[in-house]
Amino acid sequence: MAEVGKVIACEGDQVRLVLKRREACGKCRACTAGLSEQDMEMKARNLCGAAVGDSVEVTIEQTNFLKAVIIMYGIPLIVFLIGILAGYYGGLALGITNPNISAIILGVVLTAAVYIVIHLNESKWSSGEFLPSAVKIASEESKETTE
Repeated sequence: MAEVGKVIACEGDQVRLVLKRREACGKCRACTAGLSEQDMEMKARNLCGAAVGDSVEVTIEQTNFLKAVIIMYGIPLIVFLIGILAGYYGGLALGITNPNISAIILGVVLTAAVYIVIHLNESKWSSGEFLPSAVKIASEESKETTE
């Protein structure tokens, strides 16, 4: 199902939108950018020629969504587990009396490194296939749900 958002700015071939937060978002507020608790702001490709003030339907391909989830959560989890195992067995091999400490430290350090790499590549990913698309200007009945 497509979400409906209101265009607040046009930036080249992209638009900046304000959308109503859905129940599925929970209360993490990671994407609110200082807006009210019920609103979130995002960028989307402008495929429908929308202008400031228009309400548009926004979609993201399911496969791209899953790729983004794997990049943000799956890869760091795997690296964290590898870091814990390497730290534990590496600590045992080095004769550390409590290898649990080295396991936690290496797991956290490697996870932080992965998130830094993801952050450094964010501009490449945010302008490409992972960006949602404003596919059409919303009908009058859809506009009522955004206000």
